[in-house]
Amino acid sequence: MSITRCRDLSAARWIEERPEEWSRLAGRGPVCFDGYSRLRILPDPVFPGQRETAVYVGPDALHDTDQMGVVLEVLAQHTNTPEDCYFLVWEGWPSFHSEGAFPRVAIPTRGYYLFHGSLADFPDWNTQFEALLDDNEAPTPSFVWPADRAWCVTCDVDPHFATIGGSAEAIAATLALTEVDVVVDDPDVEPPYYC
Repeated sequence: MSITRCRDLSAARWIEERPEEWSRLAGRGPVCFDGYSRLRILPDPVFPGQRETAVYVGPDALHDTDQMGVVLEVLAQHTNTPEDCYFLVWEGWPSFHSEGAFPRVAIPTRGYYLFHGSLADFPDWNTQFEALLDDNEAPTPSFVWPADRAWCVTCDVDPHFATIGGSAEAIAATLALTEVDVVVDDPDVEPPYYC
């Protein structure tokens, strides 16, 4: 199986119908799971007003999508549908400048294109996505979830992290990862942000 674009948006209606305020939903994901963790793509800021550009990222640091791939690999063990997953990608990426006629999933102030594939395909996300759109820049997905909705990973374009919601066991598995920086998250407490 490979990652494909979806014209039928019914699998993403649950995201559109979520009751959370749009910025909460887009930035931190749906609040409907037993537990939450946060993948820190960059370390949290250490002082108020810190800019992302002040953070040193070593040459061996994993790309955002590769970090998400580490998380998705462990989450694949916490769904009954690892071969049936959905990916929402923000419409604002340069890849989509000519995509006006393609159907979109929409929440206030954010639009997304829906893709479908297997979690086993995700390690090749960049290559598959670039071939699919004939582009050389594959964006990180904004939302990823399996068809059984056992969990959801949310990674908006602005924050330095991705939020993971799922069962207590799934969240514990993400917290045990050593290849990436994952911490406990409380959906009622705002994490620190860069300015």
